[in-house]
This record gives sequence, C-alpha cells and structure tokens, in this order.
Amino acid sequence: MEEEFRQPSSNSAVQIAESLTDIKRNLVRLEDLVQDYLSLVRVTTMQRAPEDLEALVLTFAREMDAALATRSITLQLDGLAHLGTVPLHANTFQRALLNLVHNAMDAMPQGGTLRLRGRREATQVHLDVCDTGTGIPPEQCLQIFEPLYTTKPGGTGLGLYIVQEIVAAHGGRIAVQSTLGHGTTFTITLPVEPPLQADAPG
Repeated sequence: MEEEFRQPSSNSAVQIAESLTDIKRNLVRLEDLVQDYLSLVRVTTMQRAPEDLEALVLTFAREMDAALATRSITLQLDGLAHLGTVPLHANTFQRALLNLVHNAMDAMPQGGTLRLRGRREATQVHLDVCDTGTGIPPEQCLQIFEPLYTTKPGGTGLGLYIVQEIVAAHGGRIAVQSTLGHGTTFTITLPVEPPLQADAPG
C-alpha cells in the first residue's frame, strides 16, 4: 500500500482497497487471538456468581444477529427458559460461546441453521450449539480440543482448546457429536450449584 501511495498507478485505488480489507481482516484475527489468551489467563482466577443463563444466551444471540444474517445463517433458540440460574463468570463463558458459534459459522460457508438449545436436569444444565454445516470427520473429533490443533487455513488451534478450559474451570465438560455433510453439535454441561469448598485446616 505504501508503494501505491508513493507511485500511484491506474490500479492504485483497487490495490489500496484490497490492502485495507486485508488489514481489517487480520486486525479481527489479532483481536480474537488476544481475547483467547486473556480468557486463558482469567480461567485461573475467575470468580463465579449466580447468572441467569437464559438472559445471557439471549443477549449473546442478539449481538450475533447481524453477523449471522450476513452469512445467510438462521438462528433458532429452543429450551432456554429451562436453563435457570447457574454459577458463571459471565464474560469468560461468553467467550467460550463465541468461539463455538464462530466455528459453526465457518462450517456453513453457504449458510444454514444455527441452533442454541437448552435443557436442565436436577444437578446440571446442558447447552447445545448445533449447526447444519459440513461436519467433522470422526478421527478429527478426537483431536479438536487439543491445543494448537487446527484444520483451518490461518487458524490458531486455540479456539476449542480454550472452550474446553473455560468449561472445565466452571466445573463442567464439553462433548461433540458430528456427522459429515449434516452438521455438528457441541454440548456444554454445567453444574447448577458451585462445588462445596473444603474447610481450611484449623
């Protein structure tokens, strides 16, 4: 771009526009990378508080509406009213949810349906992030939560690893089910009560 400014040509406007697009795209990637690392740092010190999980997911969904619409992705919400109150670190948990939704969007380059589905049991809640995308081969499902493992060009391999760490720090677990050509479902399971703290030695 610097060369185009110094020695303008008939094609300079196009070249500069392409360079600005590249800069914007990579700034977004850098911001995502920084936020992922910050999430990992927060995991070790985060304090959970009772949060209305339905309200948190609904707020997140509204924030994602525009981005999903530009990718021709329809958002469906199901069962969120059953989620109730769960001990969470809201910002960090939203980061995990964002990473899962970004993965779902990447899996549906031609558009599709993203479904956020909630279920509550006596001692735990489940939140499913379902897409109708390309699916994940079975052998990759065994590796996708490993740090630095990625199948995306330019991917960092940290997104799903960070999701796993955040969920684990909440006392929960994450699982994946996928069918090639039909889509993928990530299921976050969280306890509805914080673990009991052991008494300090007297």
